[in-house]
Amino acid sequence: MPKLSKEAKQRLQHLFKGGQFAIRWGFIPVVLYLGFKRGADPGMPAPTLLRYVFSFYYLCRNNAC
Repeated sequence: MPKLSKEAKQRLQHLFKGGQFAIRWGFIPVVLYLGFKRGADPGMPAPTLLRYVFSFYYLCRNNAC
């Protein structure tokens, strides 16, 4: 394994921290976006933001979050 300089190690750490941040804070918005873009399956009610908010509230009220 090649030796990395201190500066290169810091750059890699910064890159990994940025990627970790993007994954942590971007996952749920991407899933919601894709769900709204695709729409509901046949026979299911159309997705609305209010429905997601109430679902999240219900889950948290029952200590599931």
